[in-house]
Amino acid sequence: MDMRGRPLLLAMALAPTLCFSPVATAEPATEVSAATPVLTAATRDAALKAIKARLSRAYINPDRVPAILARLDTSKARYQTDDPARFAALITEDMQAVAKDTHLYVRFAPEWYRAATARPDPAAIAASNAFDAQHARNFNHGLVETRLLPGNIRYLKIVGFFWNEAETARAYDDAMRFLKGGRAIIIDLRSNQGGDTNALDYLRSHFFAPGTLMTTLVTPGSADVQVLAQPNLPSGRLTGIPLYVLINHRSRSAAEAFAYTIGQFKLGELVGQRTEGAAHFSDDTAVPPFFRFSVPLGYTQDPISKRDWEGTGVAPTIEVPAPEALETAYDLALARLLPLTPDGVEKDFLVWARDGLAAQRTGQVPTPAERAALAGQYGAAKIELRGSALWLVRPDREPRQLKPLGAGGLFEAEDDDTFRVRIGHDGLYLLRPGSPLTLDYPR
Repeated sequence: MDMRGRPLLLAMALAPTLCFSPVATAEPATEVSAATPVLTAATRDAALKAIKARLSRAYINPDRVPAILARLDTSKARYQTDDPARFAALITEDMQAVAKDTHLYVRFAPEWYRAATARPDPAAIAASNAFDAQHARNFNHGLVETRLLPGNIRYLKIVGFFWNEAETARAYDDAMRFLKGGRAIIIDLRSNQGGDTNALDYLRSHFFAPGTLMTTLVTPGSADVQVLAQPNLPSGRLTGIPLYVLINHRSRSAAEAFAYTIGQFKLGELVGQRTEGAAHFSDDTAVPPFFRFSVPLGYTQDPISKRDWEGTGVAPTIEVPAPEALETAYDLALARLLPLTPDGVEKDFLVWARDGLAAQRTGQVPTPAERAALAGQYGAAKIELRGSALWLVRPDREPRQLKPLGAGGLFEAEDDDTFRVRIGHDGLYLLRPGSPLTLDYPR
């Protein structure tokens, strides 16, 4: 499937793929109106026949085709429905049960079907391209979050791989410049469902020398296509910076491709859970009266492993539950950087970040009763309980809401991660990176 046609996040959730510019084709059939989304016995049988024919001609694993066809034949009775979405789901379920290939599916997609089978209309194409470009902008081309973590660890969240020829590269350039300034990089691909490989290849090129063979696309019957690291990157390369890639069970397709490449070349750590295992690339066929049929046509071949991750997924190098992946990667980055950093301000911030993580690692926070007990007067300062939150109130200063770092009396300002308060039985200790532990407000 070519996600460049319309890389909607919804579309990614429904039918994500690792795409390599395939061409949408149409199975020959008499024109059937898609105005009414109801199947008849005739259109249902015709659709099933077209699906089987396309599968027999094109599927990347021909040895599995007889078993898939047999499953479709024996299950034909359960396809007797006039609901096209259910029809597509049942066929997909049966094909994937045999093939174990999540890029092999049928979707009820009347709008896509009409666009794929209609005569090209320049005005409609321009409108569609404009829609796609705006949609990519709405999600900043999939680059939805950047964060500067204490210790100068740079974080980037990518929810999907969009590509707009005129704009996406510039969005990546900005994100890569941000990452380049960090002492370590965390790229979060958890639940990233894939997308366009133009974006994938642009991203991973930043971690290789120009011209490096990153992967090979193999389509039986066609010449292999080598994917090389791009020569010109405005933001420069990100080589030599510790890298951590976050993955989970819902990372798939192009997201897996990035993680697999990083893992095979040992360019960084993969933190989280084994990915889904969707490596094949496919094209989309329009099947009357209103279906979109994705058939895998080829596979990727890594230059090191000489294989891909189809069916097995990409294994993490550091396996942790998905919700703990970011904290774990952050902790690993700090542990790696601390011994390499001489004493001074930079090391103070690394120690600050490490201590904050250690305090939170218990997962515990003060109970309501414990918070109430901490409230009170501390010399000229006061700790107030407002609702469920504690606030630091000092003369001639704006009140500051505090969030607990664990249950040991350590708090951090909600609006400033470089300001902490330790509330002890003897008083308040106000903390900054590198500052000595001094009693600022006796109780």
